[in-house]
Amino acid sequence: MTTIAETLRGLPYFADLPDKLLQAVCAGSEQVELEPGTVIIEEGTDSVEMYVVVDGELVVTKHTVDKDVELARLGPGEVVGEIALLDGAPRTATVEAVEKSTLIKVPMAAFEDLLKDSRVVRRMFRTVTLRLREIEETLRHEERMAALGRMAAQLMHELNNPAAAVARSTQELLLAYTQLGEAAMAFAGAAQTGEAISVKPEPAPTLSALERADLEDRLVEWLNGHGVTGAWDIAPGMVDAGWTPALLDEATTGMEGDQIATYSRWIGMRAKAEQLIGEIAIGAGRISELVRVVKDYSFVDRGPIQEIDPTSGIRDTLILLKHKLLNTEVVLDFEEDLGTVEASGRDLNQVWTNLIDNAADAMGEDGILTITAVKEPGAIVISVADTGTGIPDTIADRIFDPFYTTKEPGKGTGLGLHTVHSILRRIGGDIDVDSSSSGTTFTVTLPTTREPVTG
Repeated sequence: MTTIAETLRGLPYFADLPDKLLQAVCAGSEQVELEPGTVIIEEGTDSVEMYVVVDGELVVTKHTVDKDVELARLGPGEVVGEIALLDGAPRTATVEAVEKSTLIKVPMAAFEDLLKDSRVVRRMFRTVTLRLREIEETLRHEERMAALGRMAAQLMHELNNPAAAVARSTQELLLAYTQLGEAAMAFAGAAQTGEAISVKPEPAPTLSALERADLEDRLVEWLNGHGVTGAWDIAPGMVDAGWTPALLDEATTGMEGDQIATYSRWIGMRAKAEQLIGEIAIGAGRISELVRVVKDYSFVDRGPIQEIDPTSGIRDTLILLKHKLLNTEVVLDFEEDLGTVEASGRDLNQVWTNLIDNAADAMGEDGILTITAVKEPGAIVISVADTGTGIPDTIADRIFDPFYTTKEPGKGTGLGLHTVHSILRRIGGDIDVDSSSSGTTFTVTLPTTREPVTG
């Protein structure tokens, strides 16, 4: 039977290890046989060992918001689990056997013995660097696609309401104009025996919900009292148009019976038509605004670098993330005449999206989000502050590390703040964080003259 030492000696990773070191590693290691579907490493768990694949195949996956993303497949001679051991952090991915596999399980103590040999360290460094690049690229692609999907879904949701309102109002407007025509014809006949007094109300005043409801009730009572059909349907539009029972009394002076009812219904149908036209205008304007926001947010048909007003991107981001801020009080305090920064608008919007999204998650159901922007010599300084529970001191120095996240598996990839840090570094900017149990403030400094950092 082949020993663990002989097995490891036959793998390129360990082929030239000194016998003494190899024996020390083997002393604490064991060979394990896996059936297909066996999970050896689970995302989020503590790191206690490394595995060496002798035979078979393993798949490495990471759970994102709505699915498991395959990061890599490992075969004979490859190692897995070493990144978390080096970092002293929880596992960042799940590893599962695809087929019957043979592995060597190397415990932490034996792993630390391996690090005493410079050849192993160099190999491990190359492996880790390559794997991190591949994982980061895969997750960035998944995040971009997921963000695009979320944006598209949210856009469709936001567009659906005004679009439905436009469709509904159009149908009602068609009916209202049909009835308006009928009322006008009836009124023309009635006018042959009476005289209509032309009264035009003043623009409707701003009313509280209670005042509006009271006025609608009084109008309905007046209309019903004069035999006007459909009073409940036309009263809201008449309120918007500025009508009151007193004005209706004045407008129908000299009329009797059916004349009053016919003329009043004509007034009501005209007011309703105007109300519906206004609703259509609002709905259509909302659709146009959402399309503009998405176009500006993504910087479609723009060059890679532009002169950017950062506060414009912040406002657009708040519109797109409105669904996450429904119960959040948003306070904007932007200094006038801030000027512009030279940067990629698309990249800057990623910065605002990640910071605002994180703030919303930190606050949960409600809170106060305060965003300020001031001009300082050579820079624009923007702060994003939330009233969440804060960042523990024990992890504060790791929040910008790639793949590091305090969220439970499936809630985040650990690339959001790392992406923010990378983008700001590219344009010569900076980000600081100040956190306590009463909230967290991220302060972004954007240079007004671009001095990108390279290397």
